[in-house]
Amino acid sequence: MRLLSIADETNSPPASLPDDPAQGSPGMAGVLGGTEIAIAYKIGYVLNFYREPSFRRIETEFGITRPEIVTLIVLNYREGVTASDICEFSGHLKANISRGILALEKKGLLRREADAADRRRQFLFMTEAGRALYARYIPMLREREKAMLACLTAAERRSFERILDKLAAHVPDWAAAGEL
Repeated sequence: MRLLSIADETNSPPASLPDDPAQGSPGMAGVLGGTEIAIAYKIGYVLNFYREPSFRRIETEFGITRPEIVTLIVLNYREGVTASDICEFSGHLKANISRGILALEKKGLLRREADAADRRRQFLFMTEAGRALYARYIPMLREREKAMLACLTAAERRSFERILDKLAAHVPDWAAAGEL
């Protein structure tokens, strides 16, 4: 698989990739800086190369789906949340998260407790088996993140994390308002 790269902080394509002789251009690398949504496209590009191979590997090796992976990640951070909480936080569709929760429950990886005030509302908790499974796949995700960020200096990483925190905090302000 040939990956695209960005040589500098400009929108010009990297010099290291060969030109596309048919187009007289730098080939697909130009897409990274040449779209009308360059920042969003670059964020998606990086995330896709982190998430897709990682989640495929977890799906294959551990037999859990993406909604199940996301649910366990959220529950590892905070138990006692609802399916709606997970959807609101992750942006995943309620139907997918609900199917994931049912599958995790059947596999003995989570348990549900009804809210005493509203029996329709279910709080979610990881079981010991769920925690054990999470502990088996999270090191692989940490290593992949480390590889993804290896090109950044410590100062760049701190700056990048601050910018990501700011963008993440801003999501509620624009995400729902711009639904297509």
